[in-house]
Amino acid sequence: MIIRSFKQGEIIFRQGDFADEMFDIVSGSVGVYVGFGTAAEDRLAVLEAGQFLGEMGMIEATPRSATAVAMEDGTELRTIDEKEFSSYFRDQPERLLAIMRQISARLRDLTEDCDAARVVLKGLKDTLDDPGTRSRSLLEKAKELVAFYNRMMAEAAADPNLNRAIDYSWYTFHR
Repeated sequence: MIIRSFKQGEIIFRQGDFADEMFDIVSGSVGVYVGFGTAAEDRLAVLEAGQFLGEMGMIEATPRSATAVAMEDGTELRTIDEKEFSSYFRDQPERLLAIMRQISARLRDLTEDCDAARVVLKGLKDTLDDPGTRSRSLLEKAKELVAFYNRMMAEAAADPNLNRAIDYSWYTFHR
């Protein structure tokens, strides 16, 4: 395993890149973006020391679902490639539990966001027949919903569990 150091603003990997390694953040912080460098850029998360980065693409052998950028000078990442993956977690089982907790928390957050989006969509559906009942706050919630779905769809493209959550939300909305 190699420790790599990054300067603020330096790109670690880009959305769509082939994923052949993941990272254990040793120090500093990393911003995770969809649409990085475009008008549609949206920061999904800031990850800090002790967290993992790039695990989805490497575990699933899929392209990167987002772009990772160092948020500060001296950000250090331990690279873990496919050959080292099993031995890294066998030798440090507590890190395996840490990655499982991180993935679980991410999924829980998305589930909560999905449920909040469902409530907003239901509110929009209920007012479709009577445009006069739409309030400004509901329209603002709809804008937030669009931004949320853009982020969620970028992550869901690489994670079948998230696709199931989206399907469930769509199903409950249309019942």
